[in-house]
Amino acid sequence: MTAPHAAPLAGQSVAITGGTSGIGLATAEGLARAGAAHLVLVGRDAGRGAAAIARIAAAGPGTAVRFVQGDVARADTAARMAAAIADGPGRLDSVVTCAGGGHAPRLFHDLPDGAAEDILGQWLLGTVHTLRSAMPFLHAAGGGAIVTVASDAAKVPTPGEAVIGAAMAGIVMLTRTIAIEQARAGIRANCLTPSLVDGTLTYQHVMSDPFAARLFSKARDRARLGLATPEDQAAMVLFLLGPESRRMTGQTISINGGISAG
Repeated sequence: MTAPHAAPLAGQSVAITGGTSGIGLATAEGLARAGAAHLVLVGRDAGRGAAAIARIAAAGPGTAVRFVQGDVARADTAARMAAAIADGPGRLDSVVTCAGGGHAPRLFHDLPDGAAEDILGQWLLGTVHTLRSAMPFLHAAGGGAIVTVASDAAKVPTPGEAVIGAAMAGIVMLTRTIAIEQARAGIRANCLTPSLVDGTLTYQHVMSDPFAARLFSKARDRARLGLATPEDQAAMVLFLLGPESRRMTGQTISINGGISAG
């Protein structure tokens, strides 16, 4: 993918959770092509982390990359991300939260014990921890951009996604409220709410589960423009990080091939 905002994003320092696959990795590669100076990636799998670093090096040899292994649901992972920012670039221009999870949709009454805590922790609390750790750096830089990734479950009630939808709606409201609170500090915050995204681990998890596959195959058929890809989402992330979106904050954007009109 050729980044359309190479000059505006050159030299930036960006932290990305879920940066070793899917939307996060596509965003990291786009930023490297655009000349970003430093990237801090957070992910759970060391093997995927090493592979991501290699791909980013190919996309932008001048981009320095640090990898933090950990689960964003744990506050100590966000603390180690902050330490990597402080010890590496020393500053932060933007933060992107893309960390996903392997939670297949389940009807509410079929949720196993502990599933709700895991879902809310991985998505909602993971975003909270990440943004709290990033905020002092954005303030020190005199402003910056936040992009969170939730899903259309935040907007459209979907069978099997009662708790997932609650987590995603929480991310949306968290982002919109931060946008209002931090506007005077020059910090913008926007949220992407994709539906099915082809070529991601989440898509694989969903479509390999019999119940979820029956449910979401119908959604896939409604994508008259084709299923969105990680690169589609990453192009919007890069736009939201750049100066052309300098008047945009508190917005929720869906790129889903037409699955929903919201």
